[in-house]
Amino acid sequence: MEEKYKLLSIVLRRLQDASVLSCLILVGSWCQYYYRILFDNTPDIPLIRTTDIDFLVPNPPKTKKNIDIGQLLNSLGFDNDFDYSTGIIKYVHPDLEIQFITPERGRGKDKAYDIKQFQIKVEGIRSLGILQDNSFTMKHGDISLRIPEPEAYVLQKILASRKRTDEDKRKKDLYTALSIGELCLQDHRRKRSMKVIFNTLPKTWQKEILKILKDISPDMYSHLVVRLSVGPS
Repeated sequence: MEEKYKLLSIVLRRLQDASVLSCLILVGSWCQYYYRILFDNTPDIPLIRTTDIDFLVPNPPKTKKNIDIGQLLNSLGFDNDFDYSTGIIKYVHPDLEIQFITPERGRGKDKAYDIKQFQIKVEGIRSLGILQDNSFTMKHGDISLRIPEPEAYVLQKILASRKRTDEDKRKKDLYTALSIGELCLQDHRRKRSMKVIFNTLPKTWQKEILKILKDISPDMYSHLVVRLSVGPS
């Protein structure tokens, strides 16, 4: 278990040294590692078990700097796992797998997004816009890392659970979302922020989130259905 933490630190440092890290947002389950720290090392947030690392490339990318990310990762011992049908590459190491993704915008595409600055092709996922639009930079040791606001992560996780075909993984996603969501409800600023972000989502997404929460989290459900007050809630 320790090996993947060490390797992730090395990857983050190399990306930072190459002035790439500030152009990416760490998403996926590895955010939980940093949320634990953010919420005073609470045991309520599940520990990381996966070896998959997901980095979001903003759409459009927030840099004009040209860096060959694949070559950078190859130098750290990652191999290219090429999907010939899409052109998308995962970067695979015995301890970690790294994938780059991006928010799908507008009408979307039926093919991969070509990120010329980084010489990579990435999958577009529509709900990732929630995370791109609500992220912040967290300082951890000598690393400055962008991650989604926890309340945005919760809403996106619930939304993404709809498309899970594996029931165990879907339940795991919802358990994680509820664990972090309940912590957000205990913080006045994050509680209000969750409602604000929710109100920016398409009505169809709001209905789908509420449909799920109605059965599994009365507190989050009741908070999101009430009108946003002018003062702190």
